[in-house]
Amino acid sequence: MSKPFIIGIPAEAREFNYAIRNNVNQPEVAAIVKAGGVPIMIPTREPKLMASYIDLLDGLLVPGGPDVAPRFYVEEPHPRLGDTDALLDESGIQLVKLAVEHNIPIMGICRGLQVINVALGGSLYQDIESQFDTPVQQHFQKAPMAQGTQHVSVEEDSLLAAALNGASPILVNSHHHQAVKKVSGALKVTATANDGVIEEVETKNSDLIAAVQWHPETMFQVNDQQMALFTSFMNRVAKWRQAREDGTAPDMIDLSED
Repeated sequence: MSKPFIIGIPAEAREFNYAIRNNVNQPEVAAIVKAGGVPIMIPTREPKLMASYIDLLDGLLVPGGPDVAPRFYVEEPHPRLGDTDALLDESGIQLVKLAVEHNIPIMGICRGLQVINVALGGSLYQDIESQFDTPVQQHFQKAPMAQGTQHVSVEEDSLLAAALNGASPILVNSHHHQAVKKVSGALKVTATANDGVIEEVETKNSDLIAAVQWHPETMFQVNDQQMALFTSFMNRVAKWRQAREDGTAPDMIDLSED
């Protein structure tokens, strides 16, 4: 029997009955299971322990959640900044950096894309409605999250395009008020909304990272395109694990700025 693919998901901490509980949303778990992976929850109250988890993982899924604290990209809080959790941020940033160092594939979802970008040297719009230069469409939809509400244009030469068999534009959901501003030098933009908001990024020189701004985990049960994103992730996980086992994994991706 082959070894299962272990996918780590950093947990969001929430207070419940006067105690802090670590939580991972069931939709991400269900999508990973359907794609053939075995998800494990990573508690995030102790950022210094993240290095102890990384050797357990074949892949890392960085999920949605609260806003990213702007101190991690050297800005002061904007008046419209939402709830933040510095321990969650620090743990997520550490996990991304460690995964890159160990050639462990990463998938990011919504906040996860933002954490990846910040971890690799990028920055964010703290509130796109008040900070983004061009007129903004509705990025915090009022429709059910299983339904797509906005179109996203996909670059032809991208992992996303390959997963979608070249489909573009695609209809996705949207539930965020922050977005990528300065793109990390290690990443390239591979999809955008009609108003220019960045909707997907990938690693420039490898297939180690792919991260979307929408929520495929709430659509995959009724949308084959969104399920294809998780299948693509698991295919990358299998490829990179085999390369690590064979000793043929490439050198660490270049994190230097352009």
